Amino acid sequence: MNGFPEILCIIPARKGSKGVPGKNLKLLGGKPLIQYTIESAIECKWLSTIAVSSDCENILQISRRFKGIETPFVRPAEFAHDSAPSILVLNHAVKYYQEQGKKFDYVCLLQPTAPFRSKNLINKAIVKIMETKADCLATVSKIPDQYNPNWAFQMSKDEQIFPMMKEEMLVSCRQQLTDAFYRNGKVYIIKTELIQNGILLGGKIIGLVSEPGINIDTQSDWEKAENYIRNGAII
Repeated sequence: MNGFPEILCIIPARKGSKGVPGKNLKLLGGKPLIQYTIESAIECKWLSTIAVSSDCENILQISRRFKGIETPFVRPAEFAHDSAPSILVLNHAVKYYQEQGKKFDYVCLLQPTAPFRSKNLINKAIVKIMETKADCLATVSKIPDQYNPNWAFQMSKDEQIFPMMKEEMLVSCRQQLTDAFYRNGKVYIIKTELIQNGILLGGKIIGLVSEPGINIDTQSDWEKAENYIRNGAII
């Protein structure tokens, strides 16, 4: 691919976590959770700059142990609370580098809470967004048929249930279902200009199908991750 773009990779890892306290530094399979994502990023040959964005000096210190990882700033508190959206975190990083005279075509978001990425997944995502000339890319996994939104219901306060989908869209048998997918959180790639306009996913969005993953938000998720480390299977 000629004229390859400049890609800024951001690994966001804040200090606080309500579901699993201190999870980014907590040992999973003998190493800090964040290390899985750092190692995946380092393996990718097309990331121009890899930076960890954190409000925690301990996280930044561990990140500095890895060659090729930058920790150019301490994330400001207003972007480090649990309700701060990812777009603000990414935009802060983009602005920082822009002030240093560095401009990027794309931003790659790698969340430490999705630690298990297959080898070359990030490379594949970069190739796909370049080939499709998309504005954004998100890795996705197929929703099992039994959980397909076509068969999902919402419940009223008096416990009546109603289909989530419009009646004309409903199907009666599995063979008629249209495949549905969910964002698995492993890789996002977004044009920098969208980030600067406050948009995380917009324009032409491409999905890259990958294996199901674990997003670690709760203690139950952590236990699933530990089981994956022990048995090599997601249950």
